Amino acid sequence: MSDQPIIELKNIDVIFKEPEREVRAVDDVQLSINKGDIFGIVGYSGAGKSTLVRVINLLQRPTNQAAVVKVNGADLLKLNAKELRTKRRKIGMIFQHFNLMNALTIADNVDFALKKSGLSKVERQQRVAELLELVGLADKSHDYPSQLSGGQKQRVGIARALANRPDILISDEATSALDPKTTASILGLLADLNRKLGLTIVLITHEMDAVKQICNRVAVMDAGKVIEEGDLLQVFSQPRAELTKDFIDTTTHIQSSLAVVEQQAIVQNLQPGEVLVQLGYVGAATDQPLITTLYKQFNVSANILFGNLEILQDTPVGQLLVVLSGTPKETQQALRFMQENDVQVTVLKSGDKGGN
Repeated sequence: MSDQPIIELKNIDVIFKEPEREVRAVDDVQLSINKGDIFGIVGYSGAGKSTLVRVINLLQRPTNQAAVVKVNGADLLKLNAKELRTKRRKIGMIFQHFNLMNALTIADNVDFALKKSGLSKVERQQRVAELLELVGLADKSHDYPSQLSGGQKQRVGIARALANRPDILISDEATSALDPKTTASILGLLADLNRKLGLTIVLITHEMDAVKQICNRVAVMDAGKVIEEGDLLQVFSQPRAELTKDFIDTTTHIQSSLAVVEQQAIVQNLQPGEVLVQLGYVGAATDQPLITTLYKQFNVSANILFGNLEILQDTPVGQLLVVLSGTPKETQQALRFMQENDVQVTVLKSGDKGGN
């Protein structure tokens, strides 16, 4: 990863005109992706994310005349057809449904991408062998797509996308048709390729799970707009947009767990000095013996009702739902202590007079 942008999108609008209305699929998007990033673009179906990434290689041209689409420093919108074809070879794409040719062997499917590479037949055969070895399919070169599993087919798609040694790989919902174990395997392969080849990867998905597994940066899209963008750890630990919080909940289950927790007797019958709190903590904050400190220093006990701990970018990120019990004064002191020590504290319900 570097601070050097490899993709710069400015003033990107994409408007589709239908008989009775206009559909603004992408709405004034500005996006910068650095060389070596694994950049996740997440959004629900119809958010505009797939349309946006098709702008990167101009498979979809922006509507706005002031748009800028820079890849490796070149504004693609200013290139002629021949120059654009050359630039496109440096942008590989993999898709949800693999797009393999069933009548061709695995080796021939990969070789198809090399037809206009200028390599000799022997050089192409060597390149195909290298690519199949790279994606773990060296023994499948003479097989046909119908003989492969979904994960293996996607590996062929990745090998084919890498045939012309691209600088950028776009993954458009490439794991959506796969089971969780196979998805993890494909994501692991993409992370390996990012490290080994210095490949910049743009991951389009509706699953925050995929983003958190391998991305270092993420943008959240809704109704054609980028509503939140940033470092994965920052976005995951301090989401601003409600939609981002919804996506994160799909992986941490904090809100669904809260609905269950709130029905428990201990929460239904909170006494003065008792509070139900949601605690969020990142990195060094997780190194502290927090619960022990609350009891020793403030005489406040903690009943943990739900917990989630994840490692993102080698940094622990946690969420707890906890009932704290002490006198009202002790509990308030404990809450202040946690806030002063970089723990995010949200009081969800209080047993003190005055309600929640």
